[in-house]
Amino acid sequence: MPIRLIERSLAHRVVVTLPWVLLATVALYVPLSTEIGVFPASIDKAYRISQLSNVLAYAVAILGLDLVTGYTGQLCLGQSAFIGLGAYTTVILVTDHGWSYYAALPVVVAVCLIGGAIIGMAAARISGMYLAVVTLCAAYAFPALVLRLDWLTGGTNGKGPPRGQARMRPPSWMPFADADRLAGPLWVYCVCLVMAAVVFVGARNLVHSGPGRAMLAVRDNPMSAVAFGVDGARTRVIAFSLSAVLGGLAGAMLMFDRPFASEIQFGIELGIFLVVGLVVGGVGTIWGAVPGAFVFLFLPVLVRQWTFDQDGLPPGLRELSWPLFRVLRSAGGAAVGVFFGVALLVLTFTMPRGIVGAWRAIVSRLFVTQPNPKWLSQFHDDSGALTVSSGDESRTFPN
Repeated sequence: MPIRLIERSLAHRVVVTLPWVLLATVALYVPLSTEIGVFPASIDKAYRISQLSNVLAYAVAILGLDLVTGYTGQLCLGQSAFIGLGAYTTVILVTDHGWSYYAALPVVVAVCLIGGAIIGMAAARISGMYLAVVTLCAAYAFPALVLRLDWLTGGTNGKGPPRGQARMRPPSWMPFADADRLAGPLWVYCVCLVMAAVVFVGARNLVHSGPGRAMLAVRDNPMSAVAFGVDGARTRVIAFSLSAVLGGLAGAMLMFDRPFASEIQFGIELGIFLVVGLVVGGVGTIWGAVPGAFVFLFLPVLVRQWTFDQDGLPPGLRELSWPLFRVLRSAGGAAVGVFFGVALLVLTFTMPRGIVGAWRAIVSRLFVTQPNPKWLSQFHDDSGALTVSSGDESRTFPN
């Protein structure tokens, strides 16, 4: 150990592509499970499919937050406002004007793009904790604005079509079209999956393009970025605009599953917990938004379940945690918050670079990639690090 792989060899390609093949297989298995007849993790239940659709929506929202925080270095706590803006824009067009969900998406993009640009213009002048306070004010003001515009948003009663109406129906050619109560949730899942895949691939291409490198330069060294001709103000505006668009799309995706919007859904707590999901998944990583969304959605559910029933806990952990569960059981719902916070602290301290960062560390210990062509190997040591010599000086770059 570690195992040496030649770059672009068959073994190297298998190691690189296998995780994505497995992820795509799992994602595609959900809509095909009705035909296969095997339902692991209760994916034959409508509520479970809805949870998976929400995971995709929150992954898109966390990815948008990552473009600002992870790739541009600007702390943003107001992503919940853009999610709410996209959700309300969608549900208003669908409920009051009879639009389809698909026709509402371009309007959601345009509205959130303008809102993100406005916040981005403020971000061009301030940074650090001052910017965090500004974005936090946006998250705080959004629910109050919803209540103030009750003639448009429904106020405290929320906004949504009558029960059973404006539901997304699958086309007849889908394999689950005759799956009764599962047909609608499965079609929403498929639409969300396609949207999320397009967004993630687009974000990956963005960070490897010129604007993406400009965002990284502004994050790592703003002064050097300006010296090399990078317009820091414009880069921040672009980052916030794209982040707002992804947040708006996430809000629209949430409305696909349950077309009802209320100010309670898009408060400050949502913005803060999205930041937590970003940290847990991995800041500055495109794919860290996916495990971050899983933790964001499923960890509170599991903790709430284990608080009152420890049978689902792994052996060993059940015996260790039983006395603490017994002491806090009298606290009722408050115990859920305690264990949720403890679980997040454990994840943060054991995986400081997030779940994706921990996975990359494990892979780097198991495999070392040697460059191809072979003559580049003379510049690499046994660990795969690159050594460049210039005169009497040499510099080593980690693999």
